[in-house]
Amino acid sequence: MRYFGLILLSVMSLIAKDYEPNWESLDSRPTPQWYKEAKFGIFIHWGLYSVPAWGPKGSYSEWYLNGLKSGDSTRLKYHEENYGKDFPYRDFIKLFKPEKYEPEKWAELFKGSGAKYVVLTSKHHDGFCLWPSKESDGYNSVNGAAKRDLLGDLNSAVKNVGLKSGFYYSLYEWDHEDYPSDVPKYVNDHMLPQFKDAVQKYKPSIIFSDGEWDRGSKEWRSEEFLAWLYNDSNAPKYVVVNDRWGGETRFKHGGYYSTEYDPNSGSVNEEFIRRGWEECRGIGKSFGYNRNEGPDDYNSSEELIRLLVDIVSRGGNLLLNIGPKADGTIPKIMVDRLKDIGTWLDKNGESIYKTTVNRITQSNNGKVKYTLSKDRKSVYAFIEEIPNGNLTLNGLQAAGHERIKLLGSDEEFNWRNRRDKLVIQIPKTINEIVEDSPTYVFKIPVLPYLNKPNVQISEHDGKAEITIIPNDSTSELRYTFGNREIRKGYEKKYVGPFTLNKSTMLNVQAFADGFLSSQVVTVPVNILDDSHGLIRQTYEGQWENCDQMLDSDFVEEKMVFSLGLDAEKKNNFGHVFKGMIYIEKRGTYEFQTTSDDGSRLFINGFPVVDNDGLHGRKTISGDIVLKKGLQKFEVQYFERGGQESLDVKWKGLEFEWQEIPAFKFYNTLH
Repeated sequence: MRYFGLILLSVMSLIAKDYEPNWESLDSRPTPQWYKEAKFGIFIHWGLYSVPAWGPKGSYSEWYLNGLKSGDSTRLKYHEENYGKDFPYRDFIKLFKPEKYEPEKWAELFKGSGAKYVVLTSKHHDGFCLWPSKESDGYNSVNGAAKRDLLGDLNSAVKNVGLKSGFYYSLYEWDHEDYPSDVPKYVNDHMLPQFKDAVQKYKPSIIFSDGEWDRGSKEWRSEEFLAWLYNDSNAPKYVVVNDRWGGETRFKHGGYYSTEYDPNSGSVNEEFIRRGWEECRGIGKSFGYNRNEGPDDYNSSEELIRLLVDIVSRGGNLLLNIGPKADGTIPKIMVDRLKDIGTWLDKNGESIYKTTVNRITQSNNGKVKYTLSKDRKSVYAFIEEIPNGNLTLNGLQAAGHERIKLLGSDEEFNWRNRRDKLVIQIPKTINEIVEDSPTYVFKIPVLPYLNKPNVQISEHDGKAEITIIPNDSTSELRYTFGNREIRKGYEKKYVGPFTLNKSTMLNVQAFADGFLSSQVVTVPVNILDDSHGLIRQTYEGQWENCDQMLDSDFVEEKMVFSLGLDAEKKNNFGHVFKGMIYIEKRGTYEFQTTSDDGSRLFINGFPVVDNDGLHGRKTISGDIVLKKGLQKFEVQYFERGGQESLDVKWKGLEFEWQEIPAFKFYNTLH
């Protein structure tokens, strides 16, 4: 019986898996709450590249080896002048001697900065490991001159001061004997065993995967790894991962969405906010320490604090990088920046940690940033300068009888609501009694707001059935069509599912006594026929701009109903979307493309958006005056290498930035 019981337990353990090795299952895992509440983390790039610690200004010094291998003349010249022409990169292992490395002091610095988690590069693209990896025997910090488990020592120190600890890991390597000549062997015999070893040894709370762009997630076996991580590994159940698991996964699969020197990516994307997103960047341009950067190349403390505020106000986290020197010391300018951020957070941290996006008030032309407390009873308003007169905040109403507080001081202020505005009374002596700050934070008592309702649309037989589900049981749901505001006299009260027989925009909002109304949910109802859609032409090749792509012949032409990319294509391809767009009212319209690599948008042959060329994910906007009716529409896009992405949005007279609904597109075949 005991033997049978053991067998049964083994079988049950195999069956009771929380997540299956496929993106549908893995993506259903919610982002752990601790991460969404942490808001601020420290990134650390440290390795053999910290010995030369050099790159051209504006470049990544940690890509030193890549520069040597690709024939970068500036890096080759620097290397030959300082180390000799015949000095191989791997010999830096003899010079990487972090004799002044004090992980306990690092951990105390990070805690004092106000950060809640720490991410150290366990292995960058050069393949050198900061722990005793048997898969990199002889090429790790224990076998080299460092003679120390650098990752393990910091992991322990960080956890001892109460911070979450994790690591960065590069999937690919520039200089491994099996990569890219035998990718399966590299993945199965080297990468996966090594990655799992680091997880089992150090039990990370967060993993920052990178180097994913070179292969698809199937080749990296990322789905299998993540299923193992969540179900069977030693990592805590609240482990957090990013979205860099294959050339097709960025902003689509994995965990939180990760941007890099691009903090605006998540600004108008609800999916970013739902999933969680994180901007990673250095204090300067480089991640690894770059001795070629001077004081003018680093962001000031004020700029970094304002960046943190901006990112958090839009639902994101900031992962701020430092680059230690090879001897284990952190440059003073980086230490000073972290201490300054910590000083500000000591006074204003409640406006950052555990807050959410204030969906009701995002106005004042972006000059005022907002967050909302976890209990939804307080809004925090961030301003860079306190006015000499009253402070007026549009679209905000205070509640209760409490005074408004200025965080970090003993000052409290009288206020009054005036229509759809809040007026805070600022005394003339304010500059004499309040200390200078990069950003001032007002804590404002408000009525709690309702959560957004969910809209379900089932389309069939030329009709659409609409079901609206509240997220607060006591709320009343109201809706309008087109671009009409939801206000008395215009809206309809939702009483149950209803059917539409034509395309439109549906606007839904929740209301209840004692609460602020929810954010408006705007969704397209697409009822499409053969006249709708765009012609998508697909090209294959390598180009540096769209014109080069157009000089070749397209290999495929098909009808599509959105500006989406071919999921099967990863690198060296392009699309041209052609058709008509219907404009309901004459006026000025803005369009934008966000792409990696190049994109262009034309209306009636006029170049509205030029986002062309080889680049990472970048957003460019343009505007045009359009008359009512059908207008000729075209979007060009190409992808050379790395991460492919294309998002197209528009903004009109009566609506803010949104994806162009499918029912607005008409093809030219009918």
